[in-house]
Amino acid sequence: NIVSLFEGARRHQITDGAPESRTRVIPNGIDVERFIPLRRDHAEGVPHVLVLLGRVVPIKDIKTFIRAVCIVAGRLPTVEGWIVGPDDEDPEYAAECISLTGSLGLAERIKFLGFRNPMEIFPQTGVLVLSSISEGLPLVLLEAFAAGIPAVATDVGSCRQLIMGVGEDDEATGPAGGVVEINDPQSLADEALRLLTDRCCWERARQSAMERVERLYTHKRMFDGYRELYSQGVV
Repeated sequence: NIVSLFEGARRHQITDGAPESRTRVIPNGIDVERFIPLRRDHAEGVPHVLVLLGRVVPIKDIKTFIRAVCIVAGRLPTVEGWIVGPDDEDPEYAAECISLTGSLGLAERIKFLGFRNPMEIFPQTGVLVLSSISEGLPLVLLEAFAAGIPAVATDVGSCRQLIMGVGEDDEATGPAGGVVEINDPQSLADEALRLLTDRCCWERARQSAMERVERLYTHKRMFDGYRELYSQGVV
């Protein structure tokens, strides 16, 4: 059998010639219980902190995140952008990102924090942001959802599925944030600002995020899917 992480990837496999009957979707899952305590540790209100958790490399499109923070700062001067991830994989690109931050006058607003434990970052996060130009099924989105944090992400990989839901029942849960096109800092900023400045909107997205990850993206559901696959005796 050919296992994909989300329906879009399964459809690509079929387009490439895989027999549809041999394909199936088993999404990633996480240990949701590990993140639940972070919900009560979360800062009061909506922290004006946009967090990008990822490597400082072109595929994560850090520059679009930086430009989006610049736009948000024009309307919400208290905002901060945190880039949390290693910056030694592509030093030239990292240097360009730091230079862009300075040229936009954001040296005090954007922090390059390097590698950090997400458990330390999530309680201070208002909105998780993925500005990537390519993703699969990003675990960081699931972890943020489990911690009670809405997200804004580009429409790549399974991000739309995770944030907006897939299928009538899942979509009824409601959006867990916003989805935008790649390389569009204005739209990214607009969605982030909507969540940061509208407490009711943020709370609804937060609730949807928690419900969706608890129902569909747990370790148990993932392990049960693979257990069923192997019990058939055909892989």
